[in-house]
Amino acid sequence: MANPMTMTKRPTGLLVLATFAAGVAGCSDPALPPEHIGYVEAEWVYVSAPRSGWIVSRPVGEGQRVAPGDLLFTLDDQSQLAASAGADSRVEQARAQARDIATGAREPEIGALQAELADAQVALGLARVQRERVLALADDGFASNQQRDEANAAFNSAQARVRRAEQQIRVARQAGRPATREAAQAGVEAARADSRAASYELDQRAIHAIVPAEVSETFLTTGEFAAAGAPVLALLPDNGLRVHLFVPQEELPRWSIGSTVEIHADGLADPVEGEVIFVASEAEFTPPVIYSRDAREKLVFLVKARIPAGTGLRPGLPVDVIGP
Repeated sequence: MANPMTMTKRPTGLLVLATFAAGVAGCSDPALPPEHIGYVEAEWVYVSAPRSGWIVSRPVGEGQRVAPGDLLFTLDDQSQLAASAGADSRVEQARAQARDIATGAREPEIGALQAELADAQVALGLARVQRERVLALADDGFASNQQRDEANAAFNSAQARVRRAEQQIRVARQAGRPATREAAQAGVEAARADSRAASYELDQRAIHAIVPAEVSETFLTTGEFAAAGAPVLALLPDNGLRVHLFVPQEELPRWSIGSTVEIHADGLADPVEGEVIFVASEAEFTPPVIYSRDAREKLVFLVKARIPAGTGLRPGLPVDVIGP
Protein backbone atom coordinates (compact mmCIF):
# COMPACT_ATOMS: atom_id res chain seq x y z
CA MET A 1 0.00 0.00 0.00
CA ALA A 2 1.24 3.50 -0.78
CA ASN A 3 2.42 5.86 1.93
CA PRO A 4 -0.04 8.41 3.38
CA MET A 5 -0.10 11.73 1.59
CA THR A 6 -1.70 15.18 2.00
CA MET A 7 -4.10 16.69 -0.49
CA THR A 8 -3.68 20.09 -2.14
CA LYS A 9 -5.52 23.10 -0.76
CA ARG A 10 -9.03 23.64 -1.95
CA PRO A 11 -10.54 27.13 -2.50
CA THR A 12 -11.61 27.31 1.14
CA GLY A 13 -7.95 27.45 2.13
CA LEU A 14 -8.23 24.44 4.44
CA LEU A 15 -5.41 21.92 4.42
CA VAL A 16 -6.82 18.40 4.12
CA LEU A 17 -4.99 15.88 6.24
CA ALA A 18 -5.81 12.30 5.37
CA THR A 19 -4.50 8.83 4.83
CA PHE A 20 -5.57 6.04 2.51
CA ALA A 21 -7.20 4.25 5.39
CA ALA A 22 -8.60 7.14 7.42
CA GLY A 23 -10.23 9.11 4.59
CA VAL A 24 -10.67 12.31 6.61
CA ALA A 25 -13.02 14.81 4.99
CA GLY A 26 -11.32 17.83 3.39
CA CYS A 27 -13.92 20.59 3.73
CA SER A 28 -15.56 22.16 6.73
CA ASP A 29 -18.61 23.26 4.73
CA PRO A 30 -21.26 20.57 5.26
CA ALA A 31 -23.01 21.66 2.08
CA LEU A 32 -20.07 20.50 -0.06
CA PRO A 33 -19.57 16.79 -0.79
CA PRO A 34 -16.85 15.12 1.29
CA GLU A 35 -13.44 14.46 -0.20
CA HIS A 36 -11.22 11.48 0.59
CA ILE A 37 -7.99 9.92 -0.47
CA GLY A 38 -8.25 6.51 -2.05
CA TYR A 39 -6.11 4.20 -4.11
CA VAL A 40 -6.66 2.19 -7.27
CA GLU A 41 -6.97 -1.57 -6.91
CA ALA A 42 -7.26 -4.20 -9.64
CA GLU A 43 -9.45 -7.29 -9.77
CA TRP A 44 -7.14 -9.58 -11.70
CA VAL A 45 -8.27 -12.53 -13.77
CA TYR A 46 -5.81 -15.38 -13.24
CA VAL A 47 -5.96 -17.72 -16.24
CA SER A 48 -5.05 -21.29 -15.35
CA ALA A 49 -4.71 -24.53 -17.25
CA PRO A 50 -7.83 -26.66 -16.67
CA ARG A 51 -5.74 -29.79 -17.26
CA SER A 52 -2.08 -30.51 -16.69
CA GLY A 53 0.29 -30.47 -19.63
CA TRP A 54 3.31 -28.95 -21.34
CA ILE A 55 2.88 -25.44 -22.70
CA VAL A 56 3.65 -25.65 -26.43
CA SER A 57 2.80 -22.05 -27.30
CA ARG A 58 2.02 -18.77 -25.55
CA PRO A 59 1.47 -16.10 -28.22
CA VAL A 60 0.73 -13.26 -25.77
CA GLY A 61 3.14 -11.30 -23.58
CA GLU A 62 2.98 -8.78 -20.79
CA GLY A 63 1.40 -5.46 -21.78
CA GLN A 64 -0.39 -6.95 -24.79
CA ARG A 65 -4.11 -6.40 -25.21
CA VAL A 66 -6.40 -9.34 -25.90
CA ALA A 67 -9.99 -9.54 -27.09
CA PRO A 68 -12.53 -12.28 -26.35
CA GLY A 69 -11.59 -15.36 -28.34
CA ASP A 70 -7.88 -14.53 -28.65
CA LEU A 71 -5.56 -17.47 -28.03
CA LEU A 72 -3.64 -17.14 -24.76
CA PHE A 73 -1.70 -20.42 -24.65
CA THR A 74 -1.93 -24.06 -25.75
CA LEU A 75 -1.00 -27.34 -24.10
CA ASP A 76 0.29 -30.50 -25.77
CA ASP A 77 -2.69 -32.40 -27.22
CA GLN A 78 -1.41 -35.64 -28.80
CA SER A 79 -3.22 -37.86 -26.32
CA GLN A 80 -6.46 -35.90 -26.67
CA LEU A 81 -6.27 -36.01 -30.48
CA ALA A 82 -5.93 -39.79 -30.41
CA ALA A 83 -8.80 -40.13 -27.93
CA SER A 84 -11.03 -37.90 -30.07
CA ALA A 85 -10.24 -39.86 -33.24
CA GLY A 86 -10.99 -43.13 -31.46
CA ALA A 87 -14.29 -41.81 -30.16
CA ASP A 88 -15.30 -40.67 -33.66
CA SER A 89 -14.49 -44.15 -35.02
CA ARG A 90 -16.66 -45.77 -32.37
CA VAL A 91 -19.54 -43.51 -33.40
CA GLU A 92 -19.26 -44.71 -37.00
CA GLN A 93 -19.06 -48.32 -35.85
CA ALA A 94 -22.20 -47.97 -33.71
CA ARG A 95 -24.07 -46.26 -36.53
CA ALA A 96 -23.13 -49.04 -38.97
CA GLN A 97 -24.34 -51.69 -36.55
CA ALA A 98 -27.62 -49.84 -36.07
CA ARG A 99 -28.12 -49.60 -39.85
CA ASP A 100 -27.37 -53.30 -40.24
CA ILE A 101 -29.98 -54.23 -37.66
CA ALA A 102 -32.52 -51.82 -39.15
CA THR A 103 -32.19 -53.01 -42.79
CA GLY A 104 -32.44 -56.79 -42.38
CA ALA A 105 -30.44 -59.43 -44.31
CA ARG A 106 -28.37 -58.65 -47.41
CA GLU A 107 -29.54 -59.64 -50.89
CA PRO A 108 -27.06 -62.55 -51.22
CA GLU A 109 -28.44 -63.96 -47.98
CA ILE A 110 -31.99 -63.54 -49.28
CA GLY A 111 -30.95 -65.27 -52.50
CA ALA A 112 -29.63 -68.29 -50.61
CA LEU A 113 -32.90 -68.58 -48.68
CA GLN A 114 -34.88 -68.34 -51.90
CA ALA A 115 -32.82 -71.22 -53.34
CA GLU A 116 -33.69 -73.29 -50.27
CA LEU A 117 -37.36 -72.45 -50.81
CA ALA A 118 -37.20 -73.58 -54.44
CA ASP A 119 -35.61 -76.86 -53.38
CA ALA A 120 -38.32 -77.37 -50.76
CA GLN A 121 -41.05 -76.67 -53.32
CA VAL A 122 -39.59 -79.30 -55.70
CA ALA A 123 -39.49 -81.80 -52.87
CA LEU A 124 -43.09 -80.95 -52.00
CA GLY A 125 -44.21 -81.58 -55.58
CA LEU A 126 -42.52 -84.99 -55.63
CA ALA A 127 -44.04 -85.89 -52.25
CA ARG A 128 -47.51 -84.91 -53.53
CA VAL A 129 -47.20 -87.18 -56.60
CA GLN A 130 -45.96 -90.10 -54.54
CA ARG A 131 -48.74 -89.61 -52.00
CA GLU A 132 -51.45 -89.59 -54.66
CA ARG A 133 -50.00 -92.75 -56.22
CA VAL A 134 -49.82 -94.61 -52.91
CA LEU A 135 -53.34 -93.53 -51.91
CA ALA A 136 -54.72 -94.84 -55.25
CA LEU A 137 -52.96 -98.18 -54.78
CA ALA A 138 -54.19 -98.40 -51.20
CA ASP A 139 -57.78 -97.84 -52.34
CA ASP A 140 -57.41 -100.78 -54.77
CA GLY A 141 -55.83 -102.94 -52.09
CA PHE A 142 -52.36 -102.99 -53.65
CA ALA A 143 -50.67 -100.84 -50.94
CA SER A 144 -50.57 -101.39 -47.22
CA ASN A 145 -51.69 -98.94 -44.57
CA GLN A 146 -48.05 -98.43 -43.56
CA GLN A 147 -47.14 -97.30 -47.07
CA ARG A 148 -50.09 -94.91 -47.05
CA ASP A 149 -49.00 -93.45 -43.69
CA GLU A 150 -45.44 -93.05 -44.90
CA ALA A 151 -46.61 -91.23 -48.04
CA ASN A 152 -48.76 -88.85 -45.96
CA ALA A 153 -45.88 -88.18 -43.57
CA ALA A 154 -43.47 -87.42 -46.42
CA PHE A 155 -45.98 -85.03 -47.96
CA ASN A 156 -46.58 -83.22 -44.65
CA SER A 157 -42.82 -82.94 -44.04
CA ALA A 158 -42.31 -81.43 -47.50
CA GLN A 159 -45.07 -78.90 -46.82
CA ALA A 160 -43.42 -77.92 -43.52
CA ARG A 161 -40.07 -77.38 -45.27
CA VAL A 162 -41.71 -75.02 -47.75
CA ARG A 163 -43.44 -73.02 -45.00
CA ARG A 164 -40.20 -72.81 -43.02
CA ALA A 165 -38.27 -71.53 -46.04
CA GLU A 166 -40.94 -68.91 -46.74
CA GLN A 167 -40.88 -67.78 -43.10
CA GLN A 168 -37.09 -67.51 -43.11
CA ILE A 169 -37.25 -65.21 -46.12
CA ARG A 170 -39.88 -62.99 -44.47
CA VAL A 171 -37.79 -62.76 -41.27
CA ALA A 172 -34.63 -61.99 -43.23
CA ARG A 173 -36.33 -59.12 -45.06
CA GLN A 174 -37.47 -57.53 -41.78
CA ALA A 175 -35.40 -55.26 -39.51
CA GLY A 176 -34.29 -56.41 -36.07
CA ARG A 177 -36.74 -56.70 -33.23
CA PRO A 178 -37.81 -53.40 -31.63
CA ALA A 179 -35.78 -53.99 -28.50
CA THR A 180 -32.71 -54.85 -30.58
CA ARG A 181 -33.08 -51.71 -32.67
CA GLU A 182 -33.51 -49.59 -29.52
CA ALA A 183 -30.37 -51.11 -28.04
CA ALA A 184 -28.44 -50.36 -31.21
CA GLN A 185 -29.63 -46.74 -31.23
CA ALA A 186 -28.70 -46.38 -27.56
CA GLY A 187 -25.22 -47.58 -28.49
CA VAL A 188 -25.02 -44.83 -31.11
CA GLU A 189 -26.01 -42.16 -28.59
CA ALA A 190 -23.48 -43.46 -26.05
CA ALA A 191 -20.73 -43.34 -28.67
CA ARG A 192 -21.72 -39.80 -29.61
CA ALA A 193 -21.57 -38.75 -25.94
CA ASP A 194 -18.07 -40.22 -25.68
CA SER A 195 -17.10 -38.31 -28.82
CA ARG A 196 -18.39 -35.03 -27.37
CA ALA A 197 -16.48 -35.66 -24.15
CA ALA A 198 -13.29 -36.36 -26.11
CA SER A 199 -13.79 -33.20 -28.19
CA TYR A 200 -14.28 -31.17 -25.02
CA GLU A 201 -11.04 -32.50 -23.55
CA LEU A 202 -9.28 -31.58 -26.79
CA ASP A 203 -10.72 -28.06 -26.65
CA GLN A 204 -9.35 -27.64 -23.12
CA ARG A 205 -5.83 -27.77 -24.52
CA ALA A 206 -6.23 -24.34 -26.16
CA ILE A 207 -7.07 -21.52 -23.74
CA HIS A 208 -8.72 -18.36 -25.09
CA ALA A 209 -9.56 -15.01 -23.54
CA ILE A 210 -13.19 -14.49 -22.60
CA VAL A 211 -13.02 -10.78 -21.67
CA PRO A 212 -11.24 -7.77 -23.22
CA ALA A 213 -8.17 -7.22 -21.10
CA GLU A 214 -4.47 -6.47 -20.86
CA VAL A 215 -1.89 -9.12 -20.06
CA SER A 216 -0.45 -7.86 -16.79
CA GLU A 217 1.89 -10.70 -15.81
CA THR A 218 3.02 -14.09 -17.10
CA PHE A 219 4.07 -16.91 -14.79
CA LEU A 220 4.88 -19.75 -17.22
CA THR A 221 6.12 -19.79 -20.77
CA THR A 222 6.57 -22.19 -23.70
CA GLY A 223 8.33 -25.39 -22.70
CA GLU A 224 7.27 -25.30 -19.05
CA PHE A 225 4.85 -27.74 -17.43
CA ALA A 226 1.55 -26.29 -16.24
CA ALA A 227 -0.23 -28.05 -13.41
CA ALA A 228 -4.01 -28.10 -13.49
CA GLY A 229 -5.35 -24.99 -11.75
CA ALA A 230 -1.98 -23.23 -11.60
CA PRO A 231 -2.07 -19.70 -13.08
CA VAL A 232 -0.21 -19.26 -16.34
CA LEU A 233 -0.85 -15.53 -16.71
CA ALA A 234 -2.82 -12.68 -15.12
CA LEU A 235 -5.20 -10.43 -17.06
CA LEU A 236 -6.43 -6.98 -16.10
CA PRO A 237 -9.96 -6.70 -17.57
CA ASP A 238 -11.04 -3.38 -19.01
CA ASN A 239 -13.59 -3.04 -16.19
CA GLY A 240 -11.32 -4.53 -13.53
CA LEU A 241 -10.15 -1.32 -11.81
CA ARG A 242 -11.65 -0.21 -8.51
CA VAL A 243 -11.06 2.69 -6.16
CA HIS A 244 -10.83 1.72 -2.50
CA LEU A 245 -11.40 4.36 0.15
CA PHE A 246 -12.52 4.60 3.75
CA VAL A 247 -15.29 6.91 4.97
CA PRO A 248 -16.12 7.78 8.60
CA GLN A 249 -19.32 6.52 10.09
CA GLU A 250 -21.00 9.94 10.19
CA GLU A 251 -20.76 10.15 6.39
CA LEU A 252 -22.00 6.62 5.74
CA PRO A 253 -25.63 7.64 4.92
CA ARG A 254 -24.29 9.56 1.89
CA TRP A 255 -22.79 6.42 0.34
CA SER A 256 -24.99 3.85 -1.34
CA ILE A 257 -24.67 1.31 -4.12
CA GLY A 258 -25.06 2.98 -7.50
CA SER A 259 -24.16 6.50 -6.39
CA THR A 260 -21.50 8.35 -8.38
CA VAL A 261 -18.21 9.88 -7.24
CA GLU A 262 -15.57 12.09 -8.85
CA ILE A 263 -12.08 10.65 -9.06
CA HIS A 264 -9.11 13.02 -9.44
CA ALA A 265 -5.55 11.92 -10.09
CA ASP A 266 -2.27 13.55 -11.05
CA GLY A 267 -1.93 13.75 -14.81
CA LEU A 268 -5.66 13.55 -15.51
CA ALA A 269 -6.97 16.69 -17.21
CA ASP A 270 -10.56 15.93 -16.20
CA PRO A 271 -12.02 14.00 -13.29
CA VAL A 272 -13.28 10.47 -13.84
CA GLU A 273 -16.77 9.48 -12.79
CA GLY A 274 -16.96 6.28 -10.78
CA GLU A 275 -19.86 4.20 -9.51
CA VAL A 276 -20.07 2.90 -5.95
CA ILE A 277 -20.40 -0.89 -6.07
CA PHE A 278 -19.63 -1.85 -2.46
CA VAL A 279 -20.15 -0.35 0.99
CA ALA A 280 -18.89 -2.40 3.92
CA SER A 281 -21.51 -3.48 6.43
CA GLU A 282 -19.01 -3.65 9.29
CA ALA A 283 -16.82 -0.86 10.61
CA GLU A 284 -13.10 -1.03 11.31
CA PHE A 285 -10.64 1.22 13.12
CA THR A 286 -8.31 3.43 11.15
CA PRO A 287 -4.75 2.09 10.83
CA PRO A 288 -2.11 3.44 13.26
CA VAL A 289 -0.22 5.43 10.55
CA ILE A 290 -2.16 8.70 10.64
CA TYR A 291 -1.63 12.43 10.81
CA SER A 292 -4.27 13.26 13.37
CA ARG A 293 -4.82 12.00 16.92
CA ASP A 294 -8.53 12.68 16.54
CA ALA A 295 -8.78 10.51 13.41
CA ARG A 296 -7.17 7.64 15.33
CA GLU A 297 -10.35 7.08 17.26
CA LYS A 298 -12.77 7.11 14.33
CA LEU A 299 -14.53 4.12 12.88
CA VAL A 300 -14.43 3.90 9.10
CA PHE A 301 -16.14 1.81 6.42
CA LEU A 302 -14.54 0.46 3.27
CA VAL A 303 -16.11 1.69 0.03
CA LYS A 304 -15.35 0.46 -3.48
CA ALA A 305 -16.15 2.34 -6.68
CA ARG A 306 -15.89 1.01 -10.22
CA ILE A 307 -13.62 2.89 -12.62
CA PRO A 308 -14.69 2.95 -16.28
CA ALA A 309 -12.37 1.58 -18.95
CA GLY A 310 -9.90 3.77 -20.80
CA THR A 311 -9.15 6.27 -18.04
CA GLY A 312 -5.41 5.64 -17.92
CA LEU A 313 -5.43 4.93 -14.19
CA ARG A 314 -3.18 2.12 -12.99
CA PRO A 315 -3.27 -0.17 -9.93
CA GLY A 316 -1.67 1.32 -6.83
CA LEU A 317 -2.15 4.94 -7.93
CA PRO A 318 -3.36 7.31 -5.18
CA VAL A 319 -6.44 9.35 -6.11
CA ASP A 320 -8.69 12.01 -4.61
CA VAL A 321 -12.34 10.99 -4.38
CA ILE A 322 -15.18 13.49 -4.02
CA GLY A 323 -18.13 11.68 -2.54
CA PRO A 324 -21.81 11.82 -3.48
